[in-house]
Formats: sequence, structure tokens, C-alpha cells
Amino acid sequence: MFTIIGGDGKEYGPVPASEVNGWIANGRANLQTKARKLDDDDDAWKTLGDFSEFSPAAAVPLPSSPSASEAAPPSLPTDPRALVADLLARAPKLAIGACLSRGWDLWLNHFGRLMLAYLVVIPVSAAMAFVQVGPLPLATMIFGGVFTAGMYRYTLKLLHGEPAAVTDLFAGFSEAPGALMLAGIAIAFFIMTFAMLLSAGFLFCIVPILYFGIAWTFTYPLILEKKLAFVPAMEVSRRVITRNWWRMLILMVAAALLSLIGITALFIGLILTLPISLCVLACAYDSLFNPKNSL
Repeated sequence: MFTIIGGDGKEYGPVPASEVNGWIANGRANLQTKARKLDDDDDAWKTLGDFSEFSPAAAVPLPSSPSASEAAPPSLPTDPRALVADLLARAPKLAIGACLSRGWDLWLNHFGRLMLAYLVVIPVSAAMAFVQVGPLPLATMIFGGVFTAGMYRYTLKLLHGEPAAVTDLFAGFSEAPGALMLAGIAIAFFIMTFAMLLSAGFLFCIVPILYFGIAWTFTYPLILEKKLAFVPAMEVSRRVITRNWWRMLILMVAAALLSLIGITALFIGLILTLPISLCVLACAYDSLFNPKNSL
């Protein structure tokens, strides 16, 4: 019998190994999930991959296996309204501590691969920043969301123990370029418009900037991962995050502070710690929009 720690930091179990294998097969847990075997002399917390019962071969789902089918939760709907209703009904409240802990572990366990991704994306992002039309960062507005979605794809694969490749960073260009570009342009114009009004003395404009800036955080991964058009993706992100808006604000501030620790080591330290924010946000996305993975 095994007990595991879910993405929300809570314990689940004890359950037999067959049921845990069903969770693994259906994405509710992975080989990095913390667990302990209750009938073992050594009942210390380990990862599921440390137990022979959960080897990759054992985790392959069998179509005729009743335990796997019983453990599988219903798949998420693709209709935006139904998706929101389902997520609001099933997703837990955002667990700030669990996201920070999972994000930190993800950064430590995959530091080299995350740095590789940033070494690919940062030069491209820096080059895009120089492509402007007047005051508008045109290239960043058009292509920034595409690269952001790719970074989420890459990081989520690492989080789930799946093979991640540099090509995942560019997945948005082949799978959803139009929707990602439109979302980037729409969000940038909205934020810039209210920012100009704010600079002109309309202080109330800080409210929509803060609210929508956080509420639309997961627009890009929703477009790429859930195959949503850009307007539905913005609305799904807004509605799900609204229920957790203050938690998201606290989480984003905490993640930013973790990343900014690198400033004490000047530029090199900042580069080394930048991926922490993405890791934390990827864990938050996984908790809110993949509730089956977070238990």
C-alpha cells in the first residue's frame, strides 16, 4: 500500500500499487511524485521511480485493466464554457506553498535543461526587443506569446517526466501561430493603452492593468495545450484565475523575489535564477488547468 503527496501538497492513500500505476498512466502522478510504502520497513518518503512497482513498463496503461480505467478521471472538455465550468468545479484552490515547492524542485532537478532553453530563447527575445515601430515593440508583441507558449510546453514536459526537446520551444509556430500572435497583440495593446492613460494621470487605470495582467497569465499555454482560440483562451484564463486572483498575485511576487535573488550575483546570477519563476508558474498552471495531474 502506498501514500503519495499530490500537487496540492496533500497526502492521498493508502492505495494499492495497481491504483497508483493507474494514476501514473492517466497523468495524475509521475515518477517524481513523492510517495512512501506503508508495509515497508523503510517508510521514508521517496519518489515513485524509486519503487520497483512503478517502473516505466509497469506504468503503461492496459486497455483491459479495470483498475486503470476506474482511476482515470473524466477528460477535460474542449468547449471553453464547459471547460471553465469543469475546472471551477474540480480544480482545487491554488496552493501557493505547493507551487513554490514543486517549482523549486523542478528547477533543481532540471537545472541544466532549463538553462539550455533560456540560452536559446533569451538571445531571440533580446533581438526582438530591438525591432520597433515608433514606441511599439512590434516583434515582441507579435512573437512573444509564441515563445512563451513554447517555454510552458517545454517546462510542463519536464514537470510531467516526459521527454522535452529544444524543438518544443518553437511548437507554437507549427501548432497555433495565428492564435498566439493575435493574443500577444491583443494583450499588449490593452496593457499599453491603459498604461498610457495611467501616465496621463488617470490613476484608476492601475486596476485593469493589475487585474487583467494577472488574469490573462495562462492565455498562451491554454492556446497551445488546450487548442483554444485566442479570445476563449483569454476568457478561460481570466475566469479560472479570478477565483484565485489574490493567490496568483502572492505567488507571482514570491516567484519574482526568488528569481531576483540572482541580482546579488549580478547578471550571471540573475540568468541562473530566471527559470524559477517559469517553473513556479508552470506548476500553478498544472494545478489549475490539469487537476488530474495535481490530484
